[in-house]
Amino acid sequence: MNPHGFPSRMTIGKMLELVGGKAGVSCGRFHYGSAFGEPSGNADKVEDMSYILVKHGFNYLGKDLLYSGILGHPLETYIFMGPIYYQKLKHMVLDKMHARASGPRVTMTRQPTEGRSHNGGLRVGEMERDCLIAHGASMLIFERLLLCSDPYKVQVCGTCGLLGYYNHKLKTSFCSFCKNGENMAQVTMPYACKLLFQELQSMNVVPRLKLTKE
Repeated sequence: MNPHGFPSRMTIGKMLELVGGKAGVSCGRFHYGSAFGEPSGNADKVEDMSYILVKHGFNYLGKDLLYSGILGHPLETYIFMGPIYYQKLKHMVLDKMHARASGPRVTMTRQPTEGRSHNGGLRVGEMERDCLIAHGASMLIFERLLLCSDPYKVQVCGTCGLLGYYNHKLKTSFCSFCKNGENMAQVTMPYACKLLFQELQSMNVVPRLKLTKE
């Protein structure tokens, strides 16, 4: 166990159980491992368990001198150790490891599905995005959040800034608001962004795109 985890997690009972378990194994009886004692007042005190350790040839504080398994030299510091009861977690790496190149997508947003069971993609969330911004990896952000997610080509009217459509039969773009297709431009954006614009328009909120020439 990392000793830095004890102050924040406040698992003092584990350290008491280590000392009590060591003393109990030495003298052959049960010890209380609770940090709160017993209502009857018969709980084992740390001092009593420490004296049992000394009586059986151990260190008063429950520390032991260990030797290096490689060189055979004694370690420079004492190691606090003892027997303890614990249960193994069922989380295994083989059950969690997952990766994919391409795969299924969500119908509504056209983004990769979520979760290992659905053969989903690895999510680059807000915190990962912030790290990439801090590194200045702008092209990697562009690739992860657009090219490898849900790129979609839309027709945008340069006059009114609203989304138009492409007529495949006439092979021309058209703006329904301006009633013409003179100042149309093709813009690549996330499909979820296009979906957001359409949902806002359904609530009578009209987002407009201002286009500039490169």
